[in-house]
Amino acid sequence: MDKKETIGLNEEFLNNAEDQANKLEKLLLMSYEEAKKDGKIIGKISRYGEVKVEENSEIEFIIDPSTYYSEPDAPFHKVGDYLIIIDPKDLRKVLIRIKSIIRKDELAAIGLEPPISQIVNSIEPRGLITNTLVKGELVLEMSKDDKSPRPATKSIEPQSPVVDPNPDILIKLLDLPKEGITFGALSTPSGLVKNGQIPVRLPLSALYHHILILGTTGSGKTTLLKNMIVSMYNQLEKHPISIIIDLNQDFVQLPIPNNISPAPQEVVKSCYKDVRQLKGIISVVPISYDLIENKLDTNKIDINRTLKEIAKKYFYETFSPLINDNILFNQIENYKIMAMETKNPFRLIFIPYVINTLETSTDSLSPLLPGLTPLAKDLLKKMREKFKKNHGVYSPIQAIYGALSIFVDKSIYKSFNKNSSYYSKTNYDEKDELLEQALEYVKPYIINSDNIDIENLKIGNYNFTFLDAIGEYIDILLKARPHEETIKALYRRISSLIETQVIDIIIRQQNKLVLINEPDWGTIVNIANDENIPIVLDLKWGLDFAGFDALRAVTYRTLDKLISWKHKSWAQRIETPNIMTIIDEAHQFFQNESKVKEDSDAIRQVSAMISKIARLGRARGVGLIFSTHSPSDLNDIILQLANTKVILRTEKSQLEKISIPKEAMEYLPRLQDRMMLIESFAFRMGYVFAQTTTPLTAHYDISANITYY
Repeated sequence: MDKKETIGLNEEFLNNAEDQANKLEKLLLMSYEEAKKDGKIIGKISRYGEVKVEENSEIEFIIDPSTYYSEPDAPFHKVGDYLIIIDPKDLRKVLIRIKSIIRKDELAAIGLEPPISQIVNSIEPRGLITNTLVKGELVLEMSKDDKSPRPATKSIEPQSPVVDPNPDILIKLLDLPKEGITFGALSTPSGLVKNGQIPVRLPLSALYHHILILGTTGSGKTTLLKNMIVSMYNQLEKHPISIIIDLNQDFVQLPIPNNISPAPQEVVKSCYKDVRQLKGIISVVPISYDLIENKLDTNKIDINRTLKEIAKKYFYETFSPLINDNILFNQIENYKIMAMETKNPFRLIFIPYVINTLETSTDSLSPLLPGLTPLAKDLLKKMREKFKKNHGVYSPIQAIYGALSIFVDKSIYKSFNKNSSYYSKTNYDEKDELLEQALEYVKPYIINSDNIDIENLKIGNYNFTFLDAIGEYIDILLKARPHEETIKALYRRISSLIETQVIDIIIRQQNKLVLINEPDWGTIVNIANDENIPIVLDLKWGLDFAGFDALRAVTYRTLDKLISWKHKSWAQRIETPNIMTIIDEAHQFFQNESKVKEDSDAIRQVSAMISKIARLGRARGVGLIFSTHSPSDLNDIILQLANTKVILRTEKSQLEKISIPKEAMEYLPRLQDRMMLIESFAFRMGYVFAQTTTPLTAHYDISANITYY
């Protein structure tokens, strides 16, 4: 037997091994040449441990001391930053996200101490001249023939070069959306990636799956929302119309430039280049009974003139701290709704908003009456539908209130016995006193009705009076004989609705009672689309002291009207603009049932309403963005419906119900202002960190006289 064969080696094997080594050397050299094209080589996969690729696997690589100390702000110094590996086998690029950085004083590890010195705990710098071990999470990989990255699952060779990639290479491997709403620049929890050169955008398709934005007070939620809106209107040729439900007048400032340059400038240049303040807004402003009554000239009742005076008052009180220009409002004639406009110093269309129930079915009225019991709802429906059958229209809600009032205060039972024949219009004379009492309950809710007999005044152009309506409702109640508690339950809800002061506003004008029309939301959206400006539903100015019942009523009505318009248009095959509806302080409108136990029925009804709106909105092009600093107080249904979650600085206690990657959770309570985690199906990695700039438009707290940077 040949001696070489006895030791397991033969000449052919040695030659083959040498050939294989030469081939591998060429592959390694090629991988290093490729790496130089893609960025800066900063290390290589370790030779001294196994390189294992498996589910949730980590990979280790080493960085020599000269490289480590040459760039104190390089990606390998920051957990969460990105590097790539070039695998020699096929030159594919493998994206890794840094999970840990391990440093060790090697001299101390082998027991070498510095020379004896008079200095206690003297230093030994030579102990720091050691390699750095970095562990990274495998994310995505891409070969030359791939059109997009795929999950990193293939084996990786020891000695593969590790690269700090150029921005274009990183963008390609991250596979971030190229178009959409700009949220800011890619970052890690500790700062910007690639000096803010990589924009983070959310595609519009994700918007219609709804977004939840969380963050403690001062973390940058409002700044983020304003920057999103302004960049969308500037950067996207085709975009949804923004409708902002604004509790604090933060968004009416969108057309006003910021006199402070946004920062950081590197993010402005890469993500918001040429983004400017908007050219105008539509302010939809709920106006109350008291506001109209205070401005109305009773000697010359002119509702158009009154609303113009209200528009001037609104502009002065809202914008005078920011703008000194004199303004001139004109009524817009070519719209089907009451609207005033001014074009100086920017385009402002002022639309006074009230709710008119004369054309509203009881089912559509229900969102304004959360907590209404099924029996009370059935009674309300019976009353209203019977009245409509007789007159072709529903009555003002005050008529129902007047009829219910005399049952609640038991006047009805004092006037006649329950078993007597029910009330009819043929015996007015016998019941005048009762009707007069009911009218006294109603008169405080009719503008300009003091010391005036309204018994015979027709309502609008319809052939009935309040006396007729109240009488018919008393008829229905006496015949139906509902339980006393059902009447009280309905009375409480109707009373609360009227006290909002924005429902069925009636003005005595000459010889009739006139109701202010409710603006059509479809028309408002079409105006905004034609003008290319957003809509702000300003809930602060006219309703600042009205209480949350009024704010919720207007908000619920708006959402219901928008989705009904979109659905009806879809059924008629009418093309309409898509909508992005932003609800600031969402926990005030959609409360958590466990937090408001005394009104759990109302909360459940609101949950059903928002669930319907969200699911229909997804199909009809209505995206909802909920913003709150208190997610624990927010209705659980919203946490389920929002498929994209944006989390700025937030305490852990507020995130218990939200599924967040474990490795990201620890950073959220300590994030800097305007830095966020975005978790969405739109991102291949499931989530990214991003940072937006300081406000791109004016951001001024009018009530506090504070400018936020």
